[in-house]
Amino acid sequence: MQLSSRFAPVLLALLLAPAALHAWKPATQQAIALDAAQLAPPDLARLIAKHRKEYLRGAVEPLSDGNAFRHMKNSDGSGELDRVIAAELAAAIDLIRRHRPFAEVVARLGRLSHYVADANLPLNTANTDPGEGRYFRDFLDYADSARPRFAVVFYGLGPAWRSPRDVQAWTATTLARGRGLYPAISEEYRRIGGAAGTSAFDDRSTAFAVAAVSYSHAVSDVARALRYVWLSAGGADPREQLALLRSDLILLDAGAGR
Repeated sequence: MQLSSRFAPVLLALLLAPAALHAWKPATQQAIALDAAQLAPPDLARLIAKHRKEYLRGAVEPLSDGNAFRHMKNSDGSGELDRVIAAELAAAIDLIRRHRPFAEVVARLGRLSHYVADANLPLNTANTDPGEGRYFRDFLDYADSARPRFAVVFYGLGPAWRSPRDVQAWTATTLARGRGLYPAISEEYRRIGGAAGTSAFDDRSTAFAVAAVSYSHAVSDVARALRYVWLSAGGADPREQLALLRSDLILLDAGAGR
């Protein structure tokens, strides 16, 4: 995806922010948000398209919050990401119910997409490798460079989110999946002797597979979050077949968010 040049100064500043080291790269965050927006309920998707600038700004705004703990939830209990996601969902629903301007609502949905995507970054789900700091940022760079080659898979809506308890269950499942993938990243960097992933990993590597699967799960889960907000606030989704889908479906192409 070619992002407008007007975002370039903002993205450069965000790359230097502390939280930027604990989240997907800004361009990846925005690509996930755009891919997921295609899967939102039709009325909401049109509103997001109308306020695209606000949506993209919201997707990268959390990178400048200066609090890395808001972007992670480790197996030792450190991090606040689970609580942040719950709070962002509630805030987005509240904005719609209070009939706030849709530019404001869509910007908030961009923020929500950011944190849901963070939950799908395996390096944000565990901290058991003491050498993680040597490759954390490089893996983010690698994933962003490989992103145009991902075949994005929509994993379906899964069990409906009907309450905050359902969201908590999803969060726990998502973090557990990330923790299962976490060791593979460190193993890959040991395999290449700590070299830069952008030059050492090819598309047959485990690193590519982890990045691609994590990206697709991020897109799928952001789509679920957008739908949950919309339905909880009184909106509708006429796509019955999408709600019934349970099997993997390659849905998006390179012309979407990438």
